[in-house]
Amino acid sequence: MRAAASALVAVAVVAVAAHADAPDARARKAEGERLFADQEYARAVKALIPVTRDGNAARAVRVRAWELIALARYIDGDLGGARDAFERLLEADPGFQLRDTSGSPRIRAFFDKIRAEVVPAAAASDVDLEHAAPRGAIAGGKVELDVRATRGADEVRAVVVLYRRLGALGYREQPARSAADDRWRAAVPLPGARQAYAVEYYVEARGTAGAVLARIASPDTPLSIPVGAGGGGGRPWYGRWYVITGAAVLAAGATGAVIWAASAQVDDGSLPPGRVTVTP
Repeated sequence: MRAAASALVAVAVVAVAAHADAPDARARKAEGERLFADQEYARAVKALIPVTRDGNAARAVRVRAWELIALARYIDGDLGGARDAFERLLEADPGFQLRDTSGSPRIRAFFDKIRAEVVPAAAASDVDLEHAAPRGAIAGGKVELDVRATRGADEVRAVVVLYRRLGALGYREQPARSAADDRWRAAVPLPGARQAYAVEYYVEARGTAGAVLARIASPDTPLSIPVGAGGGGGRPWYGRWYVITGAAVLAAGATGAVIWAASAQVDDGSLPPGRVTVTP
């Protein structure tokens, strides 16, 4: 009994320490992003390296740090260093999609080559998505999400929205119905609640055998929609949702996506609101 109690205390201490150190990692990441935007690439790498070594930092934070390090090294002509950073990034997140906004075909080709080596399941697919979401929704109803394939629509066999209430451990899937040859619409049910909450989600376009061809946001960096109170309380929503965390998703040649989100709430790790280009 005492051993079990000691183990619980130890876990609690680790959890508290991780929570305490996480803000420092986020601050370092923000500093690295600022330096990268100012084209201070060497200084950006120096600021971001500690983030990649911080075991208490969230995976999304470490992955973003590796991405910026890889891009900074590539721009500075350190192709070996850029390759190493991209390899470490893909080892941490095999389904990662490059968010470089420079539009450089050389960077895209460099990344795609490394991804094909590190993640053999990644096929050379050319699928781009565009997504529109409302500013908010009301609990007890449904929120409709529109998705359009701006390229490679003929390769897409299904579009799925994976969603969860903020704070839940896992995502539920909501298949989208075909609205046209290149358009899909998903109606995501929203549990009734007496208080406002938020729903996090990401979108996947899938090909044959369920291979992921393109993804808008990700499990670690979801988008968010604020949901107003409504529809009564009822049984707690979390008693009915599946817990599916821990599953790795392999992207099959995803080339990225263009996101349109006008969310009034953006939690740590989610993509910024507004029009965000995620393709290189």
